[in-house]
Amino acid sequence: MKKLLVALIIFLSGDIQAYSQCNTALIISQGRPAIASSVESAAYEPDNAFDGDRTTRWSSEFSDPQYLYVDLGSVTNLCQVNLIWENAYGKDFTIDISNDADTWTNAATITGNTSLTNNIPITGSGRYVRMYGTARGTPTGYSLYGMHVYGTAPSPSCGGTDLALGGTAVSSSDESIAYPAREAFDGDLGTRWASQHSDPQSIYVDLGDTYDLCNVTLAWETAYATDFHIDASPDALDWATLVTVTGNTSTTNTIPVSGLARYVRMTGTARATGYGYSLLEFTVNGYIASVLPITLHAFTASLQPGKTVLLQWTTDLETNNDHFDIQRSMDGNHFSTIGTVKGKGNSSTQTRYTRVDTFPVPGVNEYRLRQVDLDGKYAYSPIIQVTIDASAQTTISAYPNPVINYLTISSPAGEQIVSVTIYNATGTSLMKYTGASDKVTLSMKSMPSGVYTLRVNTKHGTQTVKVLKHSH
Repeated sequence: MKKLLVALIIFLSGDIQAYSQCNTALIISQGRPAIASSVESAAYEPDNAFDGDRTTRWSSEFSDPQYLYVDLGSVTNLCQVNLIWENAYGKDFTIDISNDADTWTNAATITGNTSLTNNIPITGSGRYVRMYGTARGTPTGYSLYGMHVYGTAPSPSCGGTDLALGGTAVSSSDESIAYPAREAFDGDLGTRWASQHSDPQSIYVDLGDTYDLCNVTLAWETAYATDFHIDASPDALDWATLVTVTGNTSTTNTIPVSGLARYVRMTGTARATGYGYSLLEFTVNGYIASVLPITLHAFTASLQPGKTVLLQWTTDLETNNDHFDIQRSMDGNHFSTIGTVKGKGNSSTQTRYTRVDTFPVPGVNEYRLRQVDLDGKYAYSPIIQVTIDASAQTTISAYPNPVINYLTISSPAGEQIVSVTIYNATGTSLMKYTGASDKVTLSMKSMPSGVYTLRVNTKHGTQTVKVLKHSH
């Protein structure tokens, strides 16, 4: 009991120390993509150290060295890393930071560690943060319940040009000919679009080209939307929801978004007044998704033994090329970076590159290259696909589907479920259950509307199930 009390005091004081040393910072690593040198088994994936759940963990193979790193998404000012170990802790290890996941800078070196909780102050900035273990504290591997990175991200820039200004507009309805859809995109706050007095209603704009979106601003008349979502599409046929807003009380909404699209839509599902939806202006900001300033000879993805994906690409010519971000999506619209490879800079000879996606998401994985110039400009490659675990989805059932609050996953008698992981459209792990039961009930109340993928592990294999979530 005394040892338990001492451990608890150490554990709590570690959390307090984290906030006192970084009192203006945030945990910026939770839910971000993670990469590891190895895993003990599929039950102990790298993402488990960044899911905010202290019942799940990453565990490596039983050898030295081993590493785990997280992609923060952008270069970030860093101040502290907290490590919460399972009994298989690291005795000697370093904390390293990098801008490209290739060249690493040491931020802290720990030797002779015996604690299961390490609060490590660091200074510097980087996009990637790594724990690099060189000596284990036990004969087993390295095992982390949590790796928390604290820092303050610089405010991202977003293109100042209104891409929607003067664009062709389409609405689900107009209150009258005095309030047509085009007046939400005319740059004049004295004109407006107004819909009929019913739910739902929508309005969208054709940007005229494909852009990498970063921001949407809605300037409402007094007839604003309480609940709405922002959608994007390459062709005005297939739409993906970028952001869902509920309980809105403001007449001006500035909404960060991310995704490639030519068409952008506001879909209102609940009105704040007895009138329709009325927008003075609907502005969209982003960057042109330009042609790659390199000659890309080939870009392929192939499924490998062990359910990994080998990504290979070849360039014939490179000009001012700094690096490639390898990005993955489950819907072709929302992409997240899973790794970075340094480019040749300037080259007129053929150059080959490879990268392995160690943990592809069940279902259709779509990949693209984000090529970044030395001056920070970037462009994208064509998208390629690989399907993982797409067969035999018949024995596991999930209901109700669509789900609003609670989802039940069941398996045939004798086929015990040992884990369930819920992924969002970007492939980010949001929730994980571990146990041993033929029926599992999970709460999805707090999750926004959209399509989710469940990866269900049983004692006889892995299956995936698609689930549609409604807010009400």
